[in-house]
Amino acid sequence: MQEVKLCKDEAVPLPHQISSIIRSRIESGKYLPGKRLGTIRQFASDFSVSPVTVIKALDILEEEALIDRVPVKGVFVSNLLKDSKRQLNACFAFPEKKFSQAFLKGENWGLSSELYRGLLSGAGSLGMNVQFTYFQDKPSPALLKQQIQALKKFDFAIFTGWQLAALQKASALERPTFCLTGSVPPASPEIIVVDYDRADARKRLLELLLASGYSSAGVISQQRPATSRGIDFLEDAKRAGVKVPQDGVWHLDHGDPLLSDKLQNLLARKEVQFIFCDFTDLMGDIYAAANAIGLKIGEELMITAIASGQTFARLQPPPTYFRIPRYEMGLQIMQKAEQAINSGKKVTVPSLLTELISGK
Repeated sequence: MQEVKLCKDEAVPLPHQISSIIRSRIESGKYLPGKRLGTIRQFASDFSVSPVTVIKALDILEEEALIDRVPVKGVFVSNLLKDSKRQLNACFAFPEKKFSQAFLKGENWGLSSELYRGLLSGAGSLGMNVQFTYFQDKPSPALLKQQIQALKKFDFAIFTGWQLAALQKASALERPTFCLTGSVPPASPEIIVVDYDRADARKRLLELLLASGYSSAGVISQQRPATSRGIDFLEDAKRAGVKVPQDGVWHLDHGDPLLSDKLQNLLARKEVQFIFCDFTDLMGDIYAAANAIGLKIGEELMITAIASGQTFARLQPPPTYFRIPRYEMGLQIMQKAEQAINSGKKVTVPSLLTELISGK
């Protein structure tokens, strides 16, 4: 197993990177059960980070039952790892026939690359067997019965979004079932919802608008109607005295061959100075259109989003946006799944806060 290296410029928080490195050493046998790993100060020195960062990393490993912290003596690999555990089987259910790396690069697909890495990292650390499985959406009663039967070999299941609702409901009756529902209510109260703190993100988005000094705002979205977060943001902006055009939400199709022309015409009207991109695959297109007509992003125009940010790396100047902690969500799902199975009780997954990534 190749060890992950610490990268302070990466979007993944340092505590998660450090815990991943220590976890890989435990899994590879480099650190055996009962081995003393050292003190917090030693870890801080080894990784060139603060003791607070080390403590957060150790909190993650302790929650996974991989280490024990003994006052004064230091940190030890848990002796519980000597005990054999039944391997848990997880199903990642998808309504698409093809699953490829291309899916993982899309910002708006439930399994963005960061979430994908978090899921697999969590599964690997807990010794789980994972399987990506295609299920046809809106099946006939006979096909649904077959799908339910196919899930019986799995200990828990993970779904994304509102698709496969009937299968989600059936799965939740038999096993822990997680769903990244987004703004859509879950198909059943038994389903374990996984999401970021949308109310907090909405509040901070308005704060960013007001702090920017721009006096007008709008939303660009592909979805019709726009998501509730886009509409709610504009309502918040209006109440705060920010100018919002009568048609404040512009619906544009990412696959439209005339998209570039439409965006250039829209931006050239200069109706708004602050744009919330509610469909983040469009971020690159908006940047290209602004550059094509000579608009200075960050001066004449601000473009922001709530996203994992995986598609923003090449945008110049770098955008200011709110990062959805998808990697951490993936880890949480796996940890909570093991907890639910071991305890036999329903668990909840706390909503995580977004992180403000400030463009420069």
